[in-house]
Amino acid sequence: MFCVRCGSSDSELYDGLCRDCFLEDYTILSIPSGIEVYVCSHCHAKLISGQWVDEGLPEEEIVYRALEENISWEPPVENPEIELEIIQQRGTIYQCLVEVDAEVLGRMVSQEYGVEVRLTNTVCPACSKQASGYYEAVIQLRADGRELDKSEIEKADLTVKRTLLKLSRRDKLAYLPQRIEVNEGIDYYIGSHKSARKVVSALREELGGIARESPRLMGQDRSSGKGLYRTWISLRLPDFRRGDFLLHRDRMLTVLDLRKRGVSVKDLETRDVKNILWGEYENIDLVARAADVKTTTVTARSPGRIQVLHPETYEPVDLEADSYTSKLEIGEQVPVIEIKKRLYIIDEAEE
Repeated sequence: MFCVRCGSSDSELYDGLCRDCFLEDYTILSIPSGIEVYVCSHCHAKLISGQWVDEGLPEEEIVYRALEENISWEPPVENPEIELEIIQQRGTIYQCLVEVDAEVLGRMVSQEYGVEVRLTNTVCPACSKQASGYYEAVIQLRADGRELDKSEIEKADLTVKRTLLKLSRRDKLAYLPQRIEVNEGIDYYIGSHKSARKVVSALREELGGIARESPRLMGQDRSSGKGLYRTWISLRLPDFRRGDFLLHRDRMLTVLDLRKRGVSVKDLETRDVKNILWGEYENIDLVARAADVKTTTVTARSPGRIQVLHPETYEPVDLEADSYTSKLEIGEQVPVIEIKKRLYIIDEAEE
């Protein structure tokens, strides 16, 4: 057998050519002479195979990645070493040089390729939605039978902001296009339904309350034919707050904390702490506010009994002593609450 180009018969043939003739025309790398990359002008994400990825990259890094993603090679190429260089930039057009050293059929071969990378600015769907004020969910923060107080609003605002900032690293629709104060409370408009649910979970962890969802059909997606829904999420805080007093299953309680898992309370008689699940909310009655607490004086004590002055009539009131009140000293000032004509001494930790 002999080389069809030079007639040599002294070496192994590759596609009918000797090694020297084969390598003369052999191209080590496969790479297009021109590459166009669609880049979002707002977030710098790039469109790859129909997906917007690599948000926030500088333009030069986008160019280098575009070169890397479009380079390929096949045997007999072995151990290629590739260097990329931007040699000229005109606006969003980059003239690039790709240099490669590789072993081909036992011989080291070096080649250079000129590639033009063009960055075409556009707007990705997520940024387009943000610019238009798009939203998929509305969180309606309300309080049952009362107005939201200033501290609740401040805590809610901070929780929404902090949660969306964390979620935005993975969900570009985790943003707040609108916040509206209404007579009943606050409405938070959230870009994505998925993020809205996580925001509600974070709000409940801080403020407690009961959440209910109500999806509504708003139209139809022209491209997919699927229904377009928006979800209204009602987060209703209870009529009571920390420090208020409750009646639950014949026990007088004070509220220690409100969380997603339920209401943390302390029994005014036994001093036991327990958690009441939100499913029991309808069985809870508010009987006094934290503002109703008054201060009085311990006037006497005996084994098993303690005496205080009524905070309004100043008449002596005898109470059964417990593990907390039995340690109080005569003359000591103590907080008390009167509920259904019965006086309770409040543990300082409950205030």
